[in-house]
Amino acid sequence: MNYSEYRKYLIHRQEILARILAFVALVVALIEIGRLSGCVGVVGKVISSPMIFSFFCLIPVIVLFKSRRFTVNYMLMLFFVACALSLIFNHPVSNYMSTLRLGLFFAMLCLISPLVNSASLRMFRNYLWRYVIFLCQFVVILSLVVYLVTLAFDGRGLLFVVIDHPIMLSTLAAIVSVIMTYRFLSREKHVAKLSLFFDSISLVASILIMVWAGARGAILGFIVAEIYVFITLSHKLKRGKWVIMAVLGAIALAIFIGGDVTHRVKKKFEIAQEHNSIIYSRKQLWKSRVEEFMDSPVIGIGFTNATRYSTLLSNRKVFSPSPDRREEPGSSWLCVLSNTGIVGFALLVCWNTELLRVVRMRRKKGDILSILYGAMLIFFIVEGFFEGWILYAGSFTFFLYWLLTSRIMDYRWPIYSHKPICERCLGV
Repeated sequence: MNYSEYRKYLIHRQEILARILAFVALVVALIEIGRLSGCVGVVGKVISSPMIFSFFCLIPVIVLFKSRRFTVNYMLMLFFVACALSLIFNHPVSNYMSTLRLGLFFAMLCLISPLVNSASLRMFRNYLWRYVIFLCQFVVILSLVVYLVTLAFDGRGLLFVVIDHPIMLSTLAAIVSVIMTYRFLSREKHVAKLSLFFDSISLVASILIMVWAGARGAILGFIVAEIYVFITLSHKLKRGKWVIMAVLGAIALAIFIGGDVTHRVKKKFEIAQEHNSIIYSRKQLWKSRVEEFMDSPVIGIGFTNATRYSTLLSNRKVFSPSPDRREEPGSSWLCVLSNTGIVGFALLVCWNTELLRVVRMRRKKGDILSILYGAMLIFFIVEGFFEGWILYAGSFTFFLYWLLTSRIMDYRWPIYSHKPICERCLGV
């Protein structure tokens, strides 16, 4: 075996390991997310957090063990230090498991974010990204199929069966909508018919599900991200006019069908109109986060902590050291501001600014994938104003955001050296 053949063999072996670890990581992540949300049943009772935590710690160790060199992103490391200091100088609420959540948060950053980077990790994350996107497409299509089947059998469609949380389902559907729009506008003419059919069904199903599930933050993020895609790919709109027609047609169909499936959206807008505020349902949550920030503006009140509870009409401070329920954050960015203070918040702002700068730089160099990454990043930034997932490793939105950041920052290194493998494996 000469050197060239031996090198190909090593790359192939490393590729197989990356595939296996990516699949294992995705399964483990889904189990943990389901366990924390109470949707796993028997599996959630058998598999405990320490077991899940050990898996998340083991996978980065295995991948790093295969790497001779690795780098550390100092901005993300400083952000994690700010999160840790917020706990050290505060008294974490025991019922919130803040220390365990911080450990899981760090393990997840090592696993999927650019906090730690190496050739093996980049390959691993590439496969993980592709598996996750396919999974999101499959879940959205399956949700629509289940709804139609239940509608045909009993006249009452069940929308929240595959994913029982409306906001999460709407968010996943919005993400798939943005990805599919980008794919249709950027792809070449010669595409496999099966892939084209699957993506077409994904586009229509995701828009229908997004509107029906009724998360206004996801819908707003989708609109802003779609505008970004259409503007940056405006030179291809002439060929892809049917994509715009498909998007607008699916939205019109979702609204036209109406009935029970759009009840959530209509109800939210009715409440907003009644109180002359489109952000009425979020106003008190945002106010609570700001008040918590004012209590400790430098280092915050502690990682994933909450000292105030909100209703639609008022806020109240909690004096019990072990409250029996969590407060919904209401906003990722205000959550970081209240939990880690101005220090952690400033670092996170700098981090997202750097991501936007990298996307812009890649676009200038002709990297068409940067358009997709930029659209998704814009979506997460907008949606993050309404939902608090940025610090919660048990959220699938958290998983997608941090995995996206690794895709954005991986521009400096070629993913593979062997050209046929590169052409076969690269994708969105």
